[in-house]
Amino acid sequence: MENKFKRSFVLFLCIIVIVLSLFALNLTTSYAGPDGSGNNFFYKGPTAFAVLPANKFVTIQSFTYQTWGAVFNKNGIATNISNTENRYVFLSEYVWTHKLLGLTNFFEFLLPFGNATANATPSNPSYENSSSGIGDPLLYYGVYAYNYNSANFGFNIFPQISVTVPAGNWSNNSTVNLGGDEWQIQPALTGEFDFKTNLSFLKQVAMSYAVGFSKNEGHSSINMANLNNNGVSITDPGNNIFGDVFINFFILPNLDIYNETTGVRQYNNYGYKNAAEPEFQLLNSGYIDVATGAGIDYHIKNNIQLDFRVLRDIHGKNGPDGFYSEGDIIIAF
Repeated sequence: MENKFKRSFVLFLCIIVIVLSLFALNLTTSYAGPDGSGNNFFYKGPTAFAVLPANKFVTIQSFTYQTWGAVFNKNGIATNISNTENRYVFLSEYVWTHKLLGLTNFFEFLLPFGNATANATPSNPSYENSSSGIGDPLLYYGVYAYNYNSANFGFNIFPQISVTVPAGNWSNNSTVNLGGDEWQIQPALTGEFDFKTNLSFLKQVAMSYAVGFSKNEGHSSINMANLNNNGVSITDPGNNIFGDVFINFFILPNLDIYNETTGVRQYNNYGYKNAAEPEFQLLNSGYIDVATGAGIDYHIKNNIQLDFRVLRDIHGKNGPDGFYSEGDIIIAF
């Protein structure tokens, strides 16, 4: 009886995620991301999609650095610039798992703080600008729908949904901002495959993944700072589909290295490109961006983990050309 109820509950939760996904696909178009900064999809850690024990509290404190040298010009085309835009962000992240009705439920809260800076050049001294403070918080919910383990193989299925709350410090007079001051709904299917080996130099290989869809809501505010600098105000950066894959190689009991590859396909960008007489219009057909890089995890104790990674854009169609790095300390209680 209990197993039948558990299966029914899992089916109900999966249906809820599917319904929310369909609902997100059919929401009416609105406005978001006036500074053209794109979405708030933060690269998550390699433990984010694995199974955490029930009734566990995990804190992840991260510091990230991003830099890129391309902006959208007044024709909506991504063009390289001699100056760069940089972001230093501290991510305070909290995960709690709770056993309910025979299933482990996953709750996560992420609050970014930081500074975004656009560097001036001699030809454009007015471009220099910075913004500090809080970014848009993120809320996650997921459920460990299925988990299987054998002597040499294991996998789990972990559907989740996240919501970005537009509560950050955003200004239409700032060239750069932390976050886009937009609502985002992101249903995703995540999980992990785990292969154990008998090799002396490689104990285990694991692949964590996330694939999903981001529906962006927001506001119709115009970013005059970008327009006055011959750029555009992308007030609707378009929805996107995304994927993120980690491949971990466990070479020592307390050390593993990994590759992360992430990709985003964004659709139509709408906004404004005339400071004198702003008119809402299609700016471009969105962008495609793929980034990849490497990371290392070191487990100090069973409940303390250090993580560091570096990623670089390797392909961009009308999109960013950037560099990303992140360092984390992960503590489980």
